[in-house]
Amino acid sequence: MTAFAFILGCVPLWTAAGAGAIARRVLGTAVIGGMLAASLIAIFFIPVSFDVVEKFGLLVDKKDPNAAPAPKLGTE
Repeated sequence: MTAFAFILGCVPLWTAAGAGAIARRVLGTAVIGGMLAASLIAIFFIPVSFDVVEKFGLLVDKKDPNAAPAPKLGTE
């Protein structure tokens, strides 16, 4: 939600007119594009990668049923 508000707050920078408008448009494009990319990565890529790693871990555990269980941390 904050990323969406940030992007909307940068829209006037992106649609600038007048003196120095080209520099502000370039800056607005970079800022909005970077925030969109970061948001998409956070929303889609990270959860999918966690799911893939978890499924891979389950697949590896199923392959070797005679393997010793992993030690629990904090219990010695």
